[in-house]
Amino acid sequence: MMNQQDQASLDAQAATGQSQLHKDAATNQNAGVLQQTGDSVKTMAHGAADVAGGAASGVMGLAQGAVTGAANVAEGAAGAVKNTLGSGK
Repeated sequence: MMNQQDQASLDAQAATGQSQLHKDAATNQNAGVLQQTGDSVKTMAHGAADVAGGAASGVMGLAQGAVTGAANVAEGAAGAVKNTLGSGK
């Protein structure tokens, strides 16, 4: 038969084991939350990079269009001057 001291020792060991299980579960849960947060930050960063890349492409396309438009205007103006002055060669 078990005496009170042995029973108290077993109870203390059981309580320690349970608190360790709770501590391990909380640690694992926190690690999972941190992993999810890190993954979300990476996803947002990739999305921001994609948006920035799209904006840069848009600006480059706009600049090319402006240059082409300016060249067309200059060519048209030169043609108008030639026609006005009568040198239509």
